[in-house]
Amino acid sequence: MPPKREPEGDPSPLTFFASELRRFREQAGWTQGQLGMHISYSIGLISMVETAKRTPTLDFAERCDRILGTGGVLSRMWPMLAYGALPTRFRPWVDIERQAHTLRGWHPLLVPGLLQTPDYARTVLQADPGVTDERVQELLTARLERQKILDDGEPPLLWTVLDEGVLHRVVGGPDVMRDQLAALVAAAERKHVSIQVVPEGAGATGGAIAGLEGGFFIAGVEGSLDSVFVESAAVGHVTDHPRDVAVICKRYEAIRSAALPAQASAALIAKVMTKWQQT
Repeated sequence: MPPKREPEGDPSPLTFFASELRRFREQAGWTQGQLGMHISYSIGLISMVETAKRTPTLDFAERCDRILGTGGVLSRMWPMLAYGALPTRFRPWVDIERQAHTLRGWHPLLVPGLLQTPDYARTVLQADPGVTDERVQELLTARLERQKILDDGEPPLLWTVLDEGVLHRVVGGPDVMRDQLAALVAAAERKHVSIQVVPEGAGATGGAIAGLEGGFFIAGVEGSLDSVFVESAAVGHVTDHPRDVAVICKRYEAIRSAALPAQASAALIAKVMTKWQQT
């Protein structure tokens, strides 16, 4: 009998999940093929999950919990898998997001991850040269998990400022853009979300020019210093240095001063959405 193949690499949420899944399956006395038949997943996928080569979906974890009688152990572990899929340098910011009571952001190029639809996010993630389909799915799962902070019982106040070009920039085609702008309109109706747009005609103002240096997020955490995440072509960086935070906060206010009010911004988003519907 060949030796059992253990997940490769250092211990991680994914390798722990893989070991627990295999333990529950073996306790049930099932082969991978038998488990696959019961949960309607292929033996190949189960093998990859059990060797920590594929991050499972929440649906996969829930089906395994039900059929193996785990009491929901695998489903409760699943959010840790999404977190583990994030780039290491980005994880500190996700931790800050979870604690924040306010999030203020400027986004000159793309809809921010917290407000992206799955199709829009997938298109953005697929654009990274050399990325595999498996890695795209892992990152997409992690991004959608991040968005759940907006659905918590006490969500942060999210103030988002977009450049109007974001509404017109084609990401994934007309259908994807239409659905994404519809999602923005719906998000703006939530009490804890504010979306403003810097119109194209504001290009000559000081506030709009200040935004050309790139996007960022400012997180306010009760009882702690504010932190900022500054976007870059790679992962970006996080800092809570008071001088850096002060510079970004001033820049945010300058940009926001050039933006349309929330109600006018919602009207503009809806107008551009209509354009995508007609394309």
